Amino acid sequence: MAEEKFDEAIKNFQQAIALKPDFAEAHYHLGESYMEVGESKKAVAAFKEAVNRKPDFAEAYHQLGRAYLAEKDDKKAVESYNEAIRLAPQSKTSYYDLGSFYLERGKEKEALSQYKILQSLDAGLAQDLYNLIYKPTVPLISEGVVRMNVTALDGHGATVPGLTSEDFQLTEDGDRQSISVTSKGDAPVFYGLAVDSSGSMRSIFSSVVAAAKQIVENTQARDQTLLVRFVSTDKIETIQDFTASKRRLTNGIDQLYIEGGQSAILDAVYVSAQRVASYKFPDKTFHRVLILVTDGDERQSYYNLQQEAALLRSIDVQIFVIGFDTSGGMNQNQSKRAADLLRALAFETGGTALFPKSPGELAKAVNQIFDFVRSEYSIEYKPTNPPRERVYRPVTVSFGPKPGREKWSIIARPGYMIPSK
Repeated sequence: MAEEKFDEAIKNFQQAIALKPDFAEAHYHLGESYMEVGESKKAVAAFKEAVNRKPDFAEAYHQLGRAYLAEKDDKKAVESYNEAIRLAPQSKTSYYDLGSFYLERGKEKEALSQYKILQSLDAGLAQDLYNLIYKPTVPLISEGVVRMNVTALDGHGATVPGLTSEDFQLTEDGDRQSISVTSKGDAPVFYGLAVDSSGSMRSIFSSVVAAAKQIVENTQARDQTLLVRFVSTDKIETIQDFTASKRRLTNGIDQLYIEGGQSAILDAVYVSAQRVASYKFPDKTFHRVLILVTDGDERQSYYNLQQEAALLRSIDVQIFVIGFDTSGGMNQNQSKRAADLLRALAFETGGTALFPKSPGELAKAVNQIFDFVRSEYSIEYKPTNPPRERVYRPVTVSFGPKPGREKWSIIARPGYMIPSK
């Protein structure tokens, strides 16, 4: 199991059980292995055997609850979680999973009751459940300090390392600001990967899947990634919640499929960006990035571009786009309307939109996104004129006047806004 060789693990646990049928832990780990390979029905049977052999096996009841959820048996899932809590009142993960379940079913009051219990058991899990319930987003300005991500490019489009505060100038609302600059290359990243699975993507879906897998492969062990599949407004699905496991993410990508519906790109970005912005660990600083893979064929979203911009201007998330043209080859005849939409989403957040024209360019585009993310600088400053809620503050970032930088360029968000409380 530790090597993630689950088929071999299953055979060995089965052999252990054959040698010792009352070995409750073997039944339990067999159930875990079945869950990892998507065999939830077999997992239910294995966890049931574990608790039959060891009636006070609280963790087995907890995992049985998860397995029942995978089998869409809500009643038995809740019963199993509650039994785990009865046997082990300090079972913090059972409270968290039960709270998450209630929230998904629209039972916020019940979810809150689990959160209140978790507060005294595990501050980190309590914070995670709080984030799910209230969706508090990480703002660009905190305690009066604005933090912005900036990418510096030379005349050939390559990232420029080693710059300091003296190399940048920043104005907010026309006023020069005193800034401090640090590199963000070592910061772990929360990634959201939102993949368009609408019918218009059918002709290039194999390339979409390849790009998604390359994105996952580029993540580092300290990063966390969320995988979202979207079609229409009512079909924006979390395929894999935040995880550092490339295997789970790749398995999730393998589950993606094309489905008919009115593409809701703006809605998918709105929901996914909120998820990335609200996910946090206590006392840790993360970079937040949403990678959108789509053709930009917006058809019918609940949110309009103005509402989208208001959200993106107020949260600490960057959007990078890999755009496809599905009308005749990979970006050989890109729709201006689609390209403009995707560029606008990236522009508001200090990200960028890339439109590869071949499989080779697609691979380079994925690598370029990660080069940008890992080479960025973080600019911090305290505005000389404190901003007000819902008032847009334009920001301009430029290089200090030094010879040889005439062809250099900067990618940075053009401004920000404090949302109303």
